[in-house]
Amino acid sequence: PWSLGSSMSKLTKLGNTKLQISNVGIGGAAFKDHTDSKHVKEVIETAIKNGINYIDTSPWYKNSERLIGQALRHVGRNKYVISSKCGRFYSDDILEWFDFSYDRITESIDNSIKVLGCKYLDICFCHDIEFASTIEVITSEALPAMQKAREKGKIKYIGISGYPLEKLKSVIEMSSVKVDVILSYCKYTLHDTELVNYIGWFSEQGIAVINASPFSMGLLTDTGPPKWHPANEETREAAKNAAKFAHEEGSSITRLALQFSTSDPRIPCTLVGSETRTQLLENIQVLNEEPRRDEQILINTIREKFFVGSHSWEGVGEEKFWTKVKNEMDKATSVYWKMQNATA
Repeated sequence: PWSLGSSMSKLTKLGNTKLQISNVGIGGAAFKDHTDSKHVKEVIETAIKNGINYIDTSPWYKNSERLIGQALRHVGRNKYVISSKCGRFYSDDILEWFDFSYDRITESIDNSIKVLGCKYLDICFCHDIEFASTIEVITSEALPAMQKAREKGKIKYIGISGYPLEKLKSVIEMSSVKVDVILSYCKYTLHDTELVNYIGWFSEQGIAVINASPFSMGLLTDTGPPKWHPANEETREAAKNAAKFAHEEGSSITRLALQFSTSDPRIPCTLVGSETRTQLLENIQVLNEEPRRDEQILINTIREKFFVGSHSWEGVGEEKFWTKVKNEMDKATSVYWKMQNATA
């Protein structure tokens, strides 16, 4: 059985770090398709006024870093905690999406600080480590580059992010560089609570846990997931039926998803994406409200009725990525030999 605690409260110490962060953070992926900083500035200013001081972003999130940087231009550096990521990059060329090499990681951290205008990153996450060609490239290149950046004062704490929790654990076990924080997404939600199986282990290693994506990248919404979402048809259908059931019971799937994902006191912070000020205020209202007993029962009912068994999509994204990479390499090879034959 699940029960809800108070979500919007005072700042919390993040694991063994010296960071004091709000237990809800701003997920910068929500800003990736924005073209100007007006809405981003409104969201961030509203967040800070309401006691939310943590913002996360990434070079992978297209326009996010630039727009957040503009929004923070006149905000004192002591007013916010910011994290960005390295290793995954936005590009039209799929062959440039991932680069965990020492030099590229170093360059990425420098660029994020410059674009954000934040002097240093409180946390830098090695982004989606499951897409690396080998774990060794993470432990022998990416993390040592991040360690060097930490020694130079460019980042305060080192983190890794990814979907498969077992791979995050493997990297930590193999790494000679101390990992301070992990960022896990879609693993403490209405449909998947695998993160609870790892919280104890991360805690024993002195590693803080940040949770992200309570709506599971759009899966747990009334409109349903985007076309690119990696969930299979069974999980999509379960989520659709759960949303319908929540509505029939006088609630909404997003409301219940947000309540549930922010309910475990062992998880100090959950990142929530809000594209607009209105969305953010709606989320804050949900988190500030006293939990209703009927909604606690409804959450338990939905989990038991629609989400029994595995609703994970581990391996799906990596398989699609490497298939696309192979296709691009095959095309390049074909073009090369045509050119060779033409000049022979």
